[in-house]
Amino acid sequence: MLAVLDADAARLTAEGAALQRDATADLREERLALVARRSAALRAAEHRLCFGRVDGVDGASLHIGRTGLTDDDGEPLLVDWRADAARPFYAATPATPLGVRRRRHLTVDDRTVVAVSDEVLDGEPGPGDVVGDGPLLAATTAGRTGRMREVVATLQAEQDAIVRSAHRGVTVVEGGPGTGKTVVALHRAAYVLAMFDAARADGVLVLGPDPRFLDYISQVLPSLGENDVVLSTTTMLLADALGVTDPVRASDDLRRRLGDARVARKLERTVRAHQAPSGTLTVTIAGDRITLPAHEVAEARATAQATGLAHHPAREVFVELVTDALTDEVQDRARVFLARMDEDMEVLAGRFDVEKAVAADLARLGFAADEGGVAGHKAALAELDPQALRESLAGDPVVDAAVDALWPRLTVEDVVAEVLGRRRRRWTDAHLPLLDEAAALLDGPDGRTFGHVVVDEAQELTPMQWRAVLRRSPGRSMTIVGDLAQAGPATSATTWDEALGDVARRAEVHTLTVCYRTTAQVLAAAEPLLAGIAPHQPRSRAIRTGPAVRRVAGTDAVRQVVLEEVAAGGLVGVVAADDDVAALDEALAGTGADRVVPVSAVRGLEWDAVVVVDPDRIREAREGGERDLYVALTRPTSRLVLLTR
Repeated sequence: MLAVLDADAARLTAEGAALQRDATADLREERLALVARRSAALRAAEHRLCFGRVDGVDGASLHIGRTGLTDDDGEPLLVDWRADAARPFYAATPATPLGVRRRRHLTVDDRTVVAVSDEVLDGEPGPGDVVGDGPLLAATTAGRTGRMREVVATLQAEQDAIVRSAHRGVTVVEGGPGTGKTVVALHRAAYVLAMFDAARADGVLVLGPDPRFLDYISQVLPSLGENDVVLSTTTMLLADALGVTDPVRASDDLRRRLGDARVARKLERTVRAHQAPSGTLTVTIAGDRITLPAHEVAEARATAQATGLAHHPAREVFVELVTDALTDEVQDRARVFLARMDEDMEVLAGRFDVEKAVAADLARLGFAADEGGVAGHKAALAELDPQALRESLAGDPVVDAAVDALWPRLTVEDVVAEVLGRRRRRWTDAHLPLLDEAAALLDGPDGRTFGHVVVDEAQELTPMQWRAVLRRSPGRSMTIVGDLAQAGPATSATTWDEALGDVARRAEVHTLTVCYRTTAQVLAAAEPLLAGIAPHQPRSRAIRTGPAVRRVAGTDAVRQVVLEEVAAGGLVGVVAADDDVAALDEALAGTGADRVVPVSAVRGLEWDAVVVVDPDRIREAREGGERDLYVALTRPTSRLVLLTR
């Protein structure tokens, strides 16, 4: 085994050096991007290069690792975990061994093998097999560090099937707390980046519920060699795109009201109402008053709207059509003038200075007198360049002002304020999706789009937030993970069809049912809440048991309880109602607890032990409090303490 590791490491070093030479020799942008991506993958794989091996019944073996390596003859030294050849390492079972006799798990630190564990899938263990508890048990019982770790070495068959799904559209992954939804989503993002060209070209966006969560998952994709990833929340994403700084956090009621999809229709109707709703268009050109009739204006409006463009680009189409009509009208009047001038020449001859009268009329149309006299003016008028006239009208501020009265330029803020019935001096996070919607209606989609979008804790998004997210994913390549039973009070969807709308009808839905994070005792403590929240939801099955749930009376005992849990080992989190966090932070200073987290921000996090302070207050603090409490109870991997009044 050491020889294999040495060969892999030597090849890794050689390829890294070759990449550096290649980057120096070829400075094309696309080549540099390829080199940078491969270099990142090699750096990420360096210290834990190989983590497994599959031995076939035919005697052939493949080593599985974080990246792929070949020898000088092109033969595989190491198979990338995402490659199809690596699939049996994850999917083979005793019932369906897929030609695998033994699956070997390796724990490697740099070039040192720390541990070996074998699963014999075809036959009985032999003399060379090392059968132990396995890496999954080690991973699920290991102490938490405050950061999520990649689990590429321990992905289970049901998880791996989702990660390497060939589905190019929307993939929904649902499941109870601790079933590995987030892990699956992040590893699928790494798989999609490697295997799908469109995603690799445009990168991946990962959206989480809050900055704490983003910090928690921040090392997973880099550890898998993927760095073309943007981590954000919907609020951060939209605030950056709109240039809004420090949006105020809205109340749950405001988020629910402004998050309703019907608001989008109100915004659309408001914008459309400003698009030349009726009437004529009158403009004075060179002192001559010209009016386009209502039917011509209506025809121009209908043509501009039929383009499907946003308000301002469609306005440009409307301006072009109006300018064409005005140009035609000016030319028609010029032709009429010439005809009348020819008819009246003989009548007017001898009675007064014809040359002077014609010159005055021509001047009114914008033509200066010249030595050609009447004939010269007639020739100039006849040869009038329609394009030059059109260009002069298109840039005329008088024409622009007339158009603006019918089809005005609008601002995002004005549109939203008109829909809400009042102007705001400062926007909340609940207003951002409305501002983004208005921006799209006025100017079209703006900002970066992505080849693949991951939405974690997806049950938290309002319909208006979903619309904003979908605008960033024009290809609809998405991995959406969540648990509707954990939805906060700002959303009311009970099915993914309700939550996602049309997107759900084209989605591939997977349900995870095995709980890897927490114990049977913790799930049992949360079961009464789940029975009321989602009685028909499939229940998760814990693969571990642990200590009984502690119930301690008296919230004044919080410091002592936290000290006891810290002494018991592992990372300890404290969860409380939002309004109690500041006081608890002060009371628990110096105890060694990881942090005190408001229950509204606890989704997606985990600790070895969790102390839930005043469960009744959490339940009563806001609408949907029973869901908040359910989430809080399911955060520990091992120990749960309920500190009651």
